[in-house]
Amino acid sequence: MVCATEIWGKYQAPAYHLILEGILILWIVTLLFSKTYKLPETYKLTEKEKEDLIEEWQPEPLVPPVSTDHPSLNYDVVTGPPSHKIIINGKECVNFASFNFLGLLDNDRVKQKALASLKKYGVGTCGPRGFYGTFENEKQRTLGLN
Repeated sequence: MVCATEIWGKYQAPAYHLILEGILILWIVTLLFSKTYKLPETYKLTEKEKEDLIEEWQPEPLVPPVSTDHPSLNYDVVTGPPSHKIIINGKECVNFASFNFLGLLDNDRVKQKALASLKKYGVGTCGPRGFYGTFENEKQRTLGLN
């Protein structure tokens, strides 16, 4: 009964609605039963043609030959300590390949401040000292010295 009333309700829909649903159903059926691609027709080679192709084949090198004076084979020689200035092939250059291209690590004032902060705050692999509350003021507050 339910199915019959459902079908009767569909027939009372506008004509354009029924036509559109019919086209969609036909399109779905076509998609389900059609091949997704067409196989190209292949041409079978005879044994003689295969042998001729194999005999004619000349392998080419994978990379072109490189001359001995190629620029990438001539290395630049870097001399001196790893600082903000380095010497490459006898010419002084700014070392942008390091984190010290500003030369701050060579400054004695910066070195002293860095050592003082390491002694005061410490360093470790487990976590930041501020996270664990091991700053000097945190220790004093915990111990009641403040």
